[in-house]
Amino acid sequence: MAHATERCRKIIELSKIVTGAGGLLLLLTVTGLIQGGPVALVLAITAMLGGIALFGSTTSTREQFVESIRAHEARRAKLINGMTLQNVGGN
Repeated sequence: MAHATERCRKIIELSKIVTGAGGLLLLLTVTGLIQGGPVALVLAITAMLGGIALFGSTTSTREQFVESIRAHEARRAKLINGMTLQNVGGN
């Protein structure tokens, strides 16, 4: 499960980069610094919207994983604390 949260973190970072790149491309296209025509405009808007959607869905998935890990850790701690353990050894 920790691997899944790490993978989600990487995807979240990637989605931020894609959103930023799309925004930059949109800005450059609208101001006329890049002559890409309608293709560049559509690509920029698609990158922005896709990055935002990917960010949102991956963030909620990561939060679910983190909550699941916390619940498992709490259950594990409760089980360990409920055990009657005996010292073994000469100390």
